[in-house]
Amino acid sequence: MVRSSERRTMPALALETEFRSDQQITADFLSYMQSKSSGRVAYDVEPSRLTGGFDARLYRFKLVGQEPRVLRILRPAREVEELLHHQVVHQILNQQGLKVPVIHHVCADQSVLGGVFAVMDLVPGDPLFEQKPEVFASILGESMARMHELDVRPIVESFRRAGVPDERFLSPVVHQKALDFVEQTTPWAADLMVWLRDHLPLDGDDLAVIHGDYHAGNVMFRDGAVSGLLDWDFRISDPALDLASTMNIHLIFTRQIDPTVSPHLCEQFVDGVLGAYQVIRPLNHQRIKLFRVFHIFRVLALGVAGIGPEFLRKPSSQCEYLAFIERMTGLTLSPLA
Repeated sequence: MVRSSERRTMPALALETEFRSDQQITADFLSYMQSKSSGRVAYDVEPSRLTGGFDARLYRFKLVGQEPRVLRILRPAREVEELLHHQVVHQILNQQGLKVPVIHHVCADQSVLGGVFAVMDLVPGDPLFEQKPEVFASILGESMARMHELDVRPIVESFRRAGVPDERFLSPVVHQKALDFVEQTTPWAADLMVWLRDHLPLDGDDLAVIHGDYHAGNVMFRDGAVSGLLDWDFRISDPALDLASTMNIHLIFTRQIDPTVSPHLCEQFVDGVLGAYQVIRPLNHQRIKLFRVFHIFRVLALGVAGIGPEFLRKPSSQCEYLAFIERMTGLTLSPLA
């Protein structure tokens, strides 16, 4: 079975009113592709809607004589620079041996489909979460550890040669920029900002390729092996950052999305991920804790500003994030004060 190159366990957020109908997109996209080719262009398989993605409409399609691909249309408020950056990221990571879908084409003209869009590879396989929990926990931890084992030096040099500034991908610059931004937009968290600047490991001593959203919906699996890694929030940073976000996703966000999920099952899963990871690479639990706080705080700040999926903005979720931060740091925040 072939699945989308953009899958997530979380529900899509994009409002239907922001996009054209599926029928209109099917017709408009074919007209666009025909205008870009001197030969005959026709559908072998018309675009069909795929699930996944908070900020985009996704379709699987196949043109006659070509491989199946994915059309990703961003919401009208999004800019083409985002897709162009992802195109460079995917290309460089693919060249370094990571199984990342190549982005073949980017269109900046919003009038074509109602938003900027990209055409990219369709990754074969099934989302990893369709395997048994103990299986995908082990594979998730092992595959993340092997990704973190990669030598980042040639990757950093490739990005610099491509003209990508360090502040777009390289720690500690990227984290300092993030801290500066949230500090300006969250005056209610001044004490926590001081705590984060004092405690976060931003020395750049331990750097790895970071996915940024490493969960079993973004890892594709086929014939007993990982077939692709999707939906990157790429950077070069401390490996504890990936581990922290993975723990938060499975220990906190999963239950907020589906309250019927057993907390014990989530804890068992995370233990399986960490156990498989530790066979290959050591764990720094203190650094993971620090990045868990940073990750949760950024989610909290977005929710307070009314940004992000509905489940992140719920009062019950916000209270859970505040309680987590207080438990980890001893600091009490009052975002509504």
